[in-house]
Amino acid sequence: MTAATLIAVSLLSAATVAACSEPSPSRQFSAVLQFSEEAQPLPVVLSDETGLVTGIASAPMDPRADYTELAGQADPTDPNAFIVRWLGGACDHNASLTFKRHEEGYVLNVAVHGNLGFPGGCMMLGVYRDVRIVTSSPIPVDSILTGGI
Repeated sequence: MTAATLIAVSLLSAATVAACSEPSPSRQFSAVLQFSEEAQPLPVVLSDETGLVTGIASAPMDPRADYTELAGQADPTDPNAFIVRWLGGACDHNASLTFKRHEEGYVLNVAVHGNLGFPGGCMMLGVYRDVRIVTSSPIPVDSILTGGI
């Protein structure tokens, strides 16, 4: 091998290793949640840093579910989906979700942005929020830590 060829092969190898070690850029998914006429539609954006999410959508409210804490639940209709639920408010403007790997599982953080109280004509009203997250393969819900709000 010539010195120039050796240098070119070394640079190509280093670039390949660097590209493989870089975290993949997050992909964005969006949906709009609608609860009732009293609550404005809630735009939701999920940033996926795992590369596993294939889509998100509004999920139906489950009258048996506990909305007092942010929680995930397996989707009984699809092993490649789970539903995240929380109690929001009529004053919420939007929500940002981030899904990423964490130790031996995953973490899903939720941040809700909005006004508190009556400024701007907003009613103080609790609103059930349900987001269905579809993945390319099943993810056990107990492997997902949830946080935020």
